[in-house]
Amino acid sequence: MPPHRIAGRIRRFVAAPRAALTALLTLAVFVLPETPAAAAAVLNGAEGVLDGAVARTAHGWTASSVAGPVTLRRVTGVSGPFSATTAMEIARAGGTGSWAMALAPLRNPASFFTVGRTYRMQAWVRDLHAARRPIGMLLANGNYAHRPADAAVYGEFTDAGWHLITRTFTATAAGRADTAVYLSLPGSGAFRFQVTGLTVKEHVAAMPAKAAVRPSRVISFAGRAGTAPSAATWNHETGGHGWGNREKQTYTTGTANSSVDGAGRLLISARRQTTKGTDGITRDFTSARLTTAGKVTIKPRSYVESAIIAPVGTGVWPAFWLVGADVKTVGWPASGELDILEGAGATPTVAHHGMHMAKIGDPSTDMPYGWGEAGGTVDLGVPLDSRAHRYGVYFDEHVVRFYIDHRPTMTFWASDAAASGRTWPFGKSAFIVLNVAIAASADPARSAPVRTMTVGEIGIYEGGVPF
Repeated sequence: MPPHRIAGRIRRFVAAPRAALTALLTLAVFVLPETPAAAAAVLNGAEGVLDGAVARTAHGWTASSVAGPVTLRRVTGVSGPFSATTAMEIARAGGTGSWAMALAPLRNPASFFTVGRTYRMQAWVRDLHAARRPIGMLLANGNYAHRPADAAVYGEFTDAGWHLITRTFTATAAGRADTAVYLSLPGSGAFRFQVTGLTVKEHVAAMPAKAAVRPSRVISFAGRAGTAPSAATWNHETGGHGWGNREKQTYTTGTANSSVDGAGRLLISARRQTTKGTDGITRDFTSARLTTAGKVTIKPRSYVESAIIAPVGTGVWPAFWLVGADVKTVGWPASGELDILEGAGATPTVAHHGMHMAKIGDPSTDMPYGWGEAGGTVDLGVPLDSRAHRYGVYFDEHVVRFYIDHRPTMTFWASDAAASGRTWPFGKSAFIVLNVAIAASADPARSAPVRTMTVGEIGIYEGGVPF
């Protein structure tokens, strides 16, 4: 949770203008394989889309909507930053409804996708109404089932020019005979899109390297039970000004809110306790927020993890996260943020990951990613406070990958960030933050007296992931 977090979470990509595509092309150079043979395998790899530019026929395309008929029309004579001269026009005159979609056929979808392999889907899209209506691309059948991956990419455009939307993903299931490229369209109102250059290919993307099994550094929580964590490693951020999210706690330095347990673990406790903060406002909760800023930083190309028992309950907001070490000079979100674990107490079995990046050309505008995205919300099947889980993240200049109990969950690549108009601040060092917040929705009268997050030693592995 950043110093000034936007409370809402933006779940869509906002596709980049052409200037951002220059950054995409620049970044793409670094994620291609180094050997000529491997590069040829990627560039000449099998194409999963049957006819992504409808160059020959529109056969196999379908569309439907609860708000009225969606028309499909093959158009010729188009031009743009691609070689195609044909496109599919998808339109609806209006109406009110909850969904609309078009399907583009895949070639042999039941055998095309292999679990564990990485692919990239792309399309050139334009909104002829320039109305900032959302259009998304994913893989599914007409019932939103038979999905080889949960990945999706959305664009919203305020001009009628062509925009590239792209998403790299790892297949988590095989396709089925009816799996297609699913274009998600606005549920209500009029729209008129053109789409060309649909492609789905296996892609060699940057992945974390293998690191030594032993960590390069371990941050332990040694000490006598009830004493404060080491001041040589940890800072306390204090106060009760809402922290950009209308949070209800006052952060303190007291050992009632943060202490070690005598067994090598840190305890951060949110307490139902009336206290006046440094802002002069009396609040109904106290808690703690600790950082390693200026004391311990984690280099890029590192993996960091901890075994954490996270508290649950309505309004409780535990978090384990990283912030770019240059936050005081460049500000947030330009500094970047990686939310390794966020709990939302009202959903006790669910763990969240998140990323915060600035908009290209606007370092003060947050363009977050995670939560509702593929792998960003993970239901562990048991409450987060029932036992410890290992939460970790690897980050470098090309890729960020999150893990729970050493299993990869959400992955995001720098090339996709650039294509969606995001900066990529993860090729630099970061510091650790641990806290338990109380969300604005919490009701003091119905809250438990104490909610505690138990944090085990933090392992830092330089150079890659140790498993």
